Amino acid sequence: MDGTQKTPAPLRADARRNREQIIEAARRLFVRIGADVPMEDIARAAGVGIGTLYRRFPDRDELIKAVSLDNFTRLAELAHRVEREEPDPAVALTTLLHSALDLRLGITMTAVSARAYRAIQDSPSIAEHRDEVIAVGRRLLHRAQERGAIRSDIDIGDTVLALAMVSRLAPLADDDLGEMVFRRLFVLMMDGLRTVPGSPLPGRSIDYQDVDELRRRGGFAGFGKLDPPDSPGFDDS
Repeated sequence: MDGTQKTPAPLRADARRNREQIIEAARRLFVRIGADVPMEDIARAAGVGIGTLYRRFPDRDELIKAVSLDNFTRLAELAHRVEREEPDPAVALTTLLHSALDLRLGITMTAVSARAYRAIQDSPSIAEHRDEVIAVGRRLLHRAQERGAIRSDIDIGDTVLALAMVSRLAPLADDDLGEMVFRRLFVLMMDGLRTVPGSPLPGRSIDYQDVDELRRRGGFAGFGKLDPPDSPGFDDS
């Protein structure tokens, strides 16, 4: 061997279709049930055999990574497009956040699953796309604040936390009533970001680094809480 890394051969059309079906099925089930949903259920929802699923994704963590990468790649593309095409930053921010909920993206999965959160930490590609989305969101938020459309005492971390709270109710959106409740909560969340008379928020504005720090310390139950330091498998990297 000469030590060079070969580029993987492109997938055949049927293999590519199977992969896409598996990722889409896993995305839906991860949100509805959690990252520990049986792999057999994912294969069944994707319309493929369990052997096909494992050929594409040798273990659960690889599937989690694939879903997260697909999620954040989509959202990063949308974020840049809406920033480029929508002149009103408040409208652009609303569109970006609404799209994240519509696509049931990785912000939901990593928020509610410690396993999913750990699985994607070693993926530079996921981190790169996630940071792109956060950077665009921060720019839109600050521009909207400069125009007086969004309250000035928040930062992008406040927005991410609010979105994660609403995202946790995504499983409700399996019927008309659940979907209505889900959408109403999103509207209420966005109204809460607008510049309106109200009580000042305690403390300081929250940045995305604060969200990561809270997650690492297990500071909010259920939102990607890591194992305590004395538990098997704890990793504070």
